[in-house]
Amino acid sequence: MGGIFGVICRDVIPAGTIYEGLRRLIYRGYDGAGLAILRGEQIEVRKAPGHLLNVSKQLDFVNVNSQLAIGHTRYASRGWPVYENTHPFLDCSGKIAVVGDGIIENYEEVKSKLEKKNHLFKSRTDTEVAVHLLEEYVRNRLSIIDSLLSLASDLTGNYALVYIIAPEKKLYFIQHGQPIVVGVSYDKNCIYLSSDIPSLYGFADTAYVVDDYTVGVVSLDTIEFYSVTTKQRVDLTSVQSKRVKYVVEHVEKGGYPHFMVKEIHEVPDALIGTTLAIMEKYLRLSSMIVHGARRVFIIGTGTSYHAALTATYYFSELAGVSIIPVSAAEFPYSMLENVETGTVIIAISQSGETSDVINSVKLAKQRGAVIVGVTNNVGSRLALESNIYLPVGAGPELAVPATKTFTSTLAALLLLASYTGVFAGRRTINDHKLLIDEIKEYSKKLKEYIPVMEEKAVKTANTLKDAMGVYVASSGITYPIAIEGALKLKEAALIHAEGYQLGELRHGPLSIVAPNYPVIVIEPFEEQAHTLFLKVLGELETRRANIISIESKLKTRYCSMEIPQSSKYLYPISSSTALQLIAYYAGVAKGLPVDTPPGLAKTVTT
Repeated sequence: MGGIFGVICRDVIPAGTIYEGLRRLIYRGYDGAGLAILRGEQIEVRKAPGHLLNVSKQLDFVNVNSQLAIGHTRYASRGWPVYENTHPFLDCSGKIAVVGDGIIENYEEVKSKLEKKNHLFKSRTDTEVAVHLLEEYVRNRLSIIDSLLSLASDLTGNYALVYIIAPEKKLYFIQHGQPIVVGVSYDKNCIYLSSDIPSLYGFADTAYVVDDYTVGVVSLDTIEFYSVTTKQRVDLTSVQSKRVKYVVEHVEKGGYPHFMVKEIHEVPDALIGTTLAIMEKYLRLSSMIVHGARRVFIIGTGTSYHAALTATYYFSELAGVSIIPVSAAEFPYSMLENVETGTVIIAISQSGETSDVINSVKLAKQRGAVIVGVTNNVGSRLALESNIYLPVGAGPELAVPATKTFTSTLAALLLLASYTGVFAGRRTINDHKLLIDEIKEYSKKLKEYIPVMEEKAVKTANTLKDAMGVYVASSGITYPIAIEGALKLKEAALIHAEGYQLGELRHGPLSIVAPNYPVIVIEPFEEQAHTLFLKVLGELETRRANIISIESKLKTRYCSMEIPQSSKYLYPISSSTALQLIAYYAGVAKGLPVDTPPGLAKTVTT
């Protein structure tokens, strides 16, 4: 996964163009950076693991001294963040280079076939198969476009690929579910390929938004698109085009005013990313380990701990496993003495560097525990310390308040619980595959709902901006989501908030609910909890509270925001997305730096 920025110019590419384009795409990945530069009959590669800023200082991404180059900034989802796994990749001849975004699902199968044909692989990434497969097709005398059409049919998954083929002064691409845009300037002296439109600001005037499942070629004289489905050329006039016009401050945030709201809008795509990032063989092994354990603890801190709490519902119902959720900060003091051989620790950290999690993992390993890590950073300490780990696959998250990494972590834990249920005999493999399909379909539905939810969130947030305190309450599987929602209000809006179980709200906390005191209530999914939900709503009305009710089925007269209906196991994702939007817009209404709350860091490493 990562960001792609390619350029072809009539003269030498202006100094700093590729670097600036990649810098604006840093939000898509910062585990490595690389360039492929056309040098006559050859292709020069400059690449290294690490942040773009450091790599550019080392290898000079500013001066490429060529008419054609492609650049990449990497998020490590398959393969560690090391030199060999950094894009671009070359074929065996050194004449074809590729950079990619997204995930190729069937790469192991394709790689095995290519190795039997004597293709030499140098990385452990999925993208490298795309350059060797194209080499194979070209070797069989297929045209480049026909080769790309065949390749797009053969490789499954969500991905975008951009190629240089020496000595041609052309950029070839495949859009297979991951974004690619073609930028054109008025003078047509340069043509650009990028992962998003905002990165083209100041370079291109018009951007063509490439449709899903399209291959193409761009040069200074032509832009050609072909449909993977029909194999026919697409009329350029039918392709959506947009003016490249953005507020300068938004350019590096994908056109959004803050990373936080951008990342909330990415929740649906991140869910699909999770289903693609977790390979079945590792999910199977992780599930086998959990199923065979004497005792299972699930640990995390902050948002990751709230994901752990939610996961207890998944494992209990889908796998019949009672796992014990513990804050990683508290684990050494409360549960370490119960760790022995046969104990499994499911350790969650989106960064993979959280000190409390790493410390607890090390202590548990010393006592014989097996560690199943769940992280959004495959090159992290948690990945190193784990016996096996599952990648969350949400993509880079730059705002301090976690949003898409939380929902994708829920999806990862749901898949782990589901597969554990297969080993427990409570589910079938087909049930598990249907769940994956359900997540993918749900993500489409959620994407449609987010703008509607956002509109309601703006109105709700305006009633919270002067609040001194807020309660967030629910029951059942969304009880942990209420706690997480309270944390988001603290982080993004600097409002003191507390999360409660609906019943517990009536045992003391209601005493301070005065007129206009804000109380956010989430309709429980469980029907048996609806009576309590309605009773609490009535008591809040009696106290003339500012009732903010998030609902799906009941649609009471108190409903402030409707969220999409879903299965029980995806309902926490809907409700948490609603709370993230409310917290974000409350922070915006107060004029706060929502991406970087005072006194907080993205990762607590000490």
